[in-house]
Amino acid sequence: MKSANAEKMLEAGVTGHFKEIDALELSDRIHRWKDARNTAQFRVCVEREKLAMKSWKESEGEDIELRRALLFKEIAEGSPIDILDFDLIVGRPSKGLLDAVTETDVAGDHIPGVWDDSADDVLDMTMHIKGGLSKEDRKVLQDAARCFHKQSAPARVTDAWRRVVGTWSDDMDEAKLRDPWLSAAFFPAAVMAPLWSHVLEGGLRSFIEKAKEKVRRFIETEQTEIDRLYFWQASIITCEALIAYAHRYARLAREMAKKESNEKRKQELVRIAEVCEWVPEHPARTFHEAVQSIHFIYLGKILEQPTYPPVIGRADQFLWPYFEKDFYAGKVTLPEAAELLACVVGHLGSHTFVANADFRESHQVSYGINLINVGGVDQDGKDASNLLSYLLLHVVGLLNLSTPSVGVQWHKDVAPWLLDKAFDTNVKTKGGTPLFENGDHVVASLLKGDVSDKDARDWYSLGCVTPMISNRVDHYGAEGLGAFNVAGIFDVTMHNGVSAVTGKKVGLETGDPRNFQSFEELYGAFKKQLEFIVGRLFWLASIALKENERYIRFPFLSTVVAEGCMEYGEDLMTPNPAYHTFLLTDRAIVDAADSLVAIKKLVFDEGRLTMTELLEALDANFAGERGEEIRQMCLSAPKFGNDIDEADLMVRDLGAFSGNIISSYDNSPYPRFRISREGLSWHYYGGLGVGALPNGRKSLEPLNDGSISPMRGMDKRGPTGVIRSVLKAGFEESSATVLNQKFPASLMRSAENRGKLVKLTEAFMKNGGQHIQYNLVDFEELMDAKARPDDHKDLVVRIGGFSAYFVELSPSIQDDVIDRSEQGL
Repeated sequence: MKSANAEKMLEAGVTGHFKEIDALELSDRIHRWKDARNTAQFRVCVEREKLAMKSWKESEGEDIELRRALLFKEIAEGSPIDILDFDLIVGRPSKGLLDAVTETDVAGDHIPGVWDDSADDVLDMTMHIKGGLSKEDRKVLQDAARCFHKQSAPARVTDAWRRVVGTWSDDMDEAKLRDPWLSAAFFPAAVMAPLWSHVLEGGLRSFIEKAKEKVRRFIETEQTEIDRLYFWQASIITCEALIAYAHRYARLAREMAKKESNEKRKQELVRIAEVCEWVPEHPARTFHEAVQSIHFIYLGKILEQPTYPPVIGRADQFLWPYFEKDFYAGKVTLPEAAELLACVVGHLGSHTFVANADFRESHQVSYGINLINVGGVDQDGKDASNLLSYLLLHVVGLLNLSTPSVGVQWHKDVAPWLLDKAFDTNVKTKGGTPLFENGDHVVASLLKGDVSDKDARDWYSLGCVTPMISNRVDHYGAEGLGAFNVAGIFDVTMHNGVSAVTGKKVGLETGDPRNFQSFEELYGAFKKQLEFIVGRLFWLASIALKENERYIRFPFLSTVVAEGCMEYGEDLMTPNPAYHTFLLTDRAIVDAADSLVAIKKLVFDEGRLTMTELLEALDANFAGERGEEIRQMCLSAPKFGNDIDEADLMVRDLGAFSGNIISSYDNSPYPRFRISREGLSWHYYGGLGVGALPNGRKSLEPLNDGSISPMRGMDKRGPTGVIRSVLKAGFEESSATVLNQKFPASLMRSAENRGKLVKLTEAFMKNGGQHIQYNLVDFEELMDAKARPDDHKDLVVRIGGFSAYFVELSPSIQDDVIDRSEQGL
């Protein structure tokens, strides 16, 4: 049955436009950009740090909200800018295509290796990417660390935690039992989408006028909560600063136009100047202005906190009115619109950052993770797919970047043509773009809380799959509480409260497993350990919640991400039950469940092993002939992903128990925590804290990818076996899960097979599946890319909840992708 929107589009002859879009190729301009990007060097840019230190010294003694606003203004006024000859959408955090600007003013002394003066003019940006950094610039980063670290929020919260639990939190980090570390500086709303429609419809001038009215009323009515006045004044400062930043580009474009001899480029520069003079200050009037406006807001967030780019979200919805008006009026053609989209997507896909220690392992990539949603439903629950959805998919497929990814919001009435285009795009990109997420499940999940129908239907995803609610400030990942390692906590249970990897006591003494007389006793000890560790994490997070706002503020992001900040006169760092939400991930459930099943079968049900024999094999990492024999026994035990009730229902039971720990936590006066089970490359990071497991996995190896993916290579009954297991496990307590599947690219050359994969996906979703994504790449290509990386620099693969360039990954994650079961149809 076709949706009303799909029928309307078909009646309007849109299918003809689909054919025109399908025939589009990248323009010469975009090819020139790609060539320049492919030859550009990664560089660490310190100009922002210089400006931050200058402002901080000059504003000493001011209120922190105003200090952060003045720091933003200094950076907006002083950051180097440039317009390259292929730019139509302008603006980068620095001049270089792959420059990474740092945020010591936000995160403190968080960059590994910054104090190594012997380094040869480079700095490790991630695990495998080095950025150019002169000795003089290294000194700037060191000076910035001296200037900001002791008063940074991560440092102050770390000190507070040590006062109450000693080194326990540090020991948890070392054992990879939770993430992110405080030094990641992941604060509330760090990657949330701004209020794009508000920005496009009113411009930043409307935010300024609201703040000015608030200031006027504050003085007129003789209010006394002075922090509110400071926030509104800071909002004005930052909005005016970003407008001035855009005007800098306008002036530069006009200066360049005067010197330009090529008439076509001269006119482009004049048009760029006109656009930058108008947006983001005023409401967007055209598609070009709308695209440029969102990019300036994006840059504003980067200027304030560089590491985390804001998510773009439902671009086919908030850009649609501008595209529709210009396209049907003949003011923009499909090739022109595609070029504008390619420009901004290219900017998003070139954002680089310098990661702290845990982000290097949990993310691995050097590019900021971003996601664009397409499809979904409108406020009335009707299919919202449109021509721009189709065009966005096509452009992303042509560019084939690792980021931004695209998330298709599936629902029961999704337009068939959108799914067809989505799978065509997946075949082009190979590496899991787009992903498919069940919007019906997300909406139902959100409605269980205090979310209205309208807000629930307008959900969007973070860089992986975690659903976010517009106009709220979410604390996911903030306060050092993004996720906890269920498999790691199981390993701690097996060692009576001690981490097998670090040898440090991090949990309760729940008893020596050698003395347990039944499986129920072991499972009970594990549950007790989970409750203790997660409860303590909640306690520490509540301390951080109160401490953080004393040391860091984000006046610009606060202004554009949630109306509540403007209404209440408070920075997003000040938690408010009215519009702040909380979310947590429990990771590696399948690993722990498979391990429990193996112990139940081998030790308690069949008696083939004693607990002593098993523990000795685990502690020896299955070394020796006997160790390998025991490992094979563990591997042969029932595994999730094979439609085996014993394994699947254990995953279900453990997921429900872990989820209940999260959802039952009394977070008063704030809303209770929601649950989302996403991916990243966290399974690599988490695995570094887990010893050998009874599921047959060796010590320190990556855990299972995603959040509901089977153990690599152990799903033996094809994709339908995996899907049946996932549906039985349910995970209904979570608003999202991540399931990765891999098919050979050669299989997808057949239109018949692509059609089968579409039907498989729809059947999965209609029966309650929450999410699925596909690596469509041949085993031979992966092996060749590992052997000859220079020949495969553009090969993109899906890792967990995001995609990455295969050659930039650690060898163990490359092997993880290679070793995943290659499915057939």
